[in-house]
Amino acid sequence: MRSILSSLGRVLHSKEFWKYVLVGGCNTLLDLGLFSLFSIGCGITPVIANIMSTCIVLCVSYFLNRRFVFKSDASYVRSSVQFVMVTLFSGWVVQGAVIWAVTHLLAWWFSPAQADVWAVLAKICAMGVGMISNYIGYHWLFRGGRKRGD
Repeated sequence: MRSILSSLGRVLHSKEFWKYVLVGGCNTLLDLGLFSLFSIGCGITPVIANIMSTCIVLCVSYFLNRRFVFKSDASYVRSSVQFVMVTLFSGWVVQGAVIWAVTHLLAWWFSPAQADVWAVLAKICAMGVGMISNYIGYHWLFRGGRKRGD
């Protein structure tokens, strides 16, 4: 238990973690904005809107995480392929499952007229779960290359 708390303390006091939070927050706002535009503005189903928004944010996120957060020297080819795999797994599988579960669970309590609201609520829940899975995946990925100095 003590080592877990020690590890958590090191993560919370690292610049890398707070840069990840900043980049993640910007990516989250972009993802949520695009998701809302696609699902509410364009009438696209929530799961498809999620796929579309995560594809766009994936590109922005790769460059920000590689250069700004983790300062990685890992091979572009290797790291970009692995980044896509981590991000798509999180965005499509993890987030897709959360969105599906939340929208179907909320359908029991809310009317279909409120579907837009629960789609966005489901996306917010999914993004929270996705940020955790992404940090774990990106930390593993970008630590494969040498870390450049701050």
